[in-house]
Amino acid sequence: MQRLIQSELARHLNVRRAAVARATRRGESCEGHPVAAWALRRGRQVLYEVPDEAMSKITETDTTYLKRQSRVLRAFMRGGQE
Repeated sequence: MQRLIQSELARHLNVRRAAVARATRRGESCEGHPVAAWALRRGRQVLYEVPDEAMSKITETDTTYLKRQSRVLRAFMRGGQE
């Protein structure tokens, strides 16, 4: 079992933090994962106890390609070359 905060779980699922919060609040799944069932409420903070078998399927996305792509797009929009 791994405990994650909302932003970490959102990053692993490759969704926005608001999508995880909405799915938790409504008792729905997010990207096919039962995030509402994983939720542990500690006052105002919500922690997620993610089972190891689910965590092995969830991989953190590689953002290096996206960072490069956005850098190229910004250069294109400025009219320059990279």
